Amino acid sequence: FTPAVVTALKAAGLRVCAWQFVYGCSPLEEARVGAAAVTRGADCLIIDAESTYEGRYASAAAYMTALRAKIGRAFPVGLTSFPYVDYHPTLPYSVFLGAGGAQVNLPQIYWKDIGDKVDASMAKTMMLNRVYARPILPIGQLYQSPTTQDVLRFGRLASAYGAPGLSWWEW
Repeated sequence: FTPAVVTALKAAGLRVCAWQFVYGCSPLEEARVGAAAVTRGADCLIIDAESTYEGRYASAAAYMTALRAKIGRAFPVGLTSFPYVDYHPTLPYSVFLGAGGAQVNLPQIYWKDIGDKVDASMAKTMMLNRVYARPILPIGQLYQSPTTQDVLRFGRLASAYGAPGLSWWEW
């Protein structure tokens, strides 16, 4: 993620978001790394907090406070994590998506990996994530060869739920 790569992508008409997987062991260093991506020209920052962050509320608060001090409160930040918040009750969603946190929620709705159907995964995710009062832009899976019907259904459901956008993940 260099200024040259960011500049080339922007010259091609793309908006460029940085993605950062965070662990919670060194939140101040993680905030420094996230802010560095912003200084390299990112248009937004996507924080990926998963199982390594479970139970680390103080680390999440330190990370978000330090990050916002470096990039400002208005810089666009999103959180991507598990879709079913009830399966991960100790992940600090309330910190990452709370006041001063991410403005957008990007749950990873990998229905086939989870073992659910598209409709059930989307319904449960949307219901459980609305409590954070952030726009929900779901991320669907393209790995594990989901059917074309499921991929198209995911897009239609995202629209029906009022999602302002969606993304896909492919390994």
